[in-house]
Amino acid sequence: MTVIVGLLCKDALVIASDSQESDDGAGMKRLDVVKVYDTRRFGFEDAVVIVAGTGLSAHIARAAELIKENGFAPHFTTPRSVADIVENSMGQMTARYGGDGEDFELSLLIGVYCKNCPKTGDDPPSPIGLYSVNPPEEEGLVGVAEPITDYAAMGSGGLFARYLLNRLHDDDHPTTALSIDAAIREAVYVIEEVTKVDLWCGGPTQLLYITKDGRLDRKKPQELKRIASDIANSDWTIKEKQREMFLDGPPAKRPKR
Repeated sequence: MTVIVGLLCKDALVIASDSQESDDGAGMKRLDVVKVYDTRRFGFEDAVVIVAGTGLSAHIARAAELIKENGFAPHFTTPRSVADIVENSMGQMTARYGGDGEDFELSLLIGVYCKNCPKTGDDPPSPIGLYSVNPPEEEGLVGVAEPITDYAAMGSGGLFARYLLNRLHDDDHPTTALSIDAAIREAVYVIEEVTKVDLWCGGPTQLLYITKDGRLDRKKPQELKRIASDIANSDWTIKEKQREMFLDGPPAKRPKR
């Protein structure tokens, strides 16, 4: 099911997800599912890549294999050239596993940095890009990689995630004004909030980012827990301010953590 969030900020792009997979038939769930893959999985030499997927972990892993196979020969010079490979891979996934079944719910979020992106010309392309790819609605068509200029949210928890992101951003406060640290904290906050209310989302948060100079990094579980705890403490103060809009009387006591 999943919740995935992607943010394009001032210094980088950030992609985060939960790690739960539910088996409704067996009444079981896993909390250690890998939903985000990076360049090491694909072996690209001229592009730094993060790919995150919604749906079954087997479908996400198979899509990653196809992206690696389809991207073996091309020479990447722009983020769009990588997105084209992902489009083709999504088309293959839909043709092979889509059919008339209801279990094929794969969507992909791609973050890209191209090392050989042209730097000259009247309007040189940006070496960094964020794209979302959904399966085609009609058999035989290829899902289009849509460029993301601010933020994206996918999965069963995507609707609530977009609501939270929409509360934080508008034309005067775009994600592109955020520092990388602020974007990381925001992505962690959104994933943590969604997992509180969505039955099909949960487990430890996974978060990777690519800086605008092409550095790929992953936040460790201990770091993410520390960020989440810090945000939870700050959130208490915000809740108190919100209560003041509606209630009279002394403030409530802060719970111990």
